[in-house]
Amino acid sequence: MQLTDKVAIITGGGRGIGRAVAIAYAAEGASVVIAARSNAQLDKVATEIAAQGGKILAVPTDLRIREEVEHLVQKTVEHFGRIDILVNNAGINPRGLFLESTDEEWEQGWQINVMGVVYCCRAALPIMQQQGSGNIINVGSGMGQVGRSNLSVYCASKAALHGLTQSIAEEVWEDGIIANVLIPGPVKTELSKPAWENSGTFRAQSDPWKEPEQVVASALFLATQSPATGMTGQILSIMRRNSP
Repeated sequence: MQLTDKVAIITGGGRGIGRAVAIAYAAEGASVVIAARSNAQLDKVATEIAAQGGKILAVPTDLRIREEVEHLVQKTVEHFGRIDILVNNAGINPRGLFLESTDEEWEQGWQINVMGVVYCCRAALPIMQQQGSGNIINVGSGMGQVGRSNLSVYCASKAALHGLTQSIAEEVWEDGIIANVLIPGPVKTELSKPAWENSGTFRAQSDPWKEPEQVVASALFLATQSPATGMTGQILSIMRRNSP
C-alpha cells in the first residue's frame, strides 16, 4: 500500500472530493483525519472507512475559527503522533454578478477558501518541520488561473490560494516539506451543483463533469511525492480541454 504509516488530514472530508480522497487514502494504509462543520457527514464517512478496516478520526471543525483549526491539529497529533499529509480541500463558491456581490460573500469566501488554508498550514507546518518531512496539497481551481463571470469571489480566492501555495513551497522545501496545488477540474459535488445540473446543453460524449472518485488517482500521486522527486510549488491540473 502506498500510504502505509502516513497520517493525513483532509478538510471538507464529509462529502464530495474530500470524502473520496479520505476513503482512498485509508485504503492505501494511511491513518486519516477528516474535518468539516457537519457532524452527520463526518460520522457517515468515518463509519464507511472504519467498516473497511481503516484508521479514522473525525474532528468537527469550522475553518473560519483559528482555535478550532489548532484543535484539529492537536487532536491529530495526540491520536496518531504526527502529520504527514495535509489536504486543504474545503471551500465555498458564492455565485452572482460582481456588482451584486456582498461584503458577507467576500468575507465568507476569503475566510474559508484562503484563511482556512492559512490556519491549517500555520498549525501543521511546525509539526512537519519537527519531523523533517511533510506534504501539503491545496485543492485549487482553473478559475484561479482564468477568471469567469458570476464567480468573482471564488476566482479571486483560488488565485490567492495558488500564490500562497507556491510561496509556502519556497519557504519550507529545505525543511523536507513540499506543497502543491491540485486542480481537479469540473467535478460533480454539492459546491458545483448549480453548474453541473444545468450542463444538459453539452453532448454526452463531451460532458466535462467528473465524479469525485475520478480525482483520487491524482490525489494519491501528489500524496506520494517527496522532496526527492523535486515536485513542489507546482500546479497539477486534471481539467479537460472542453471544460465549460
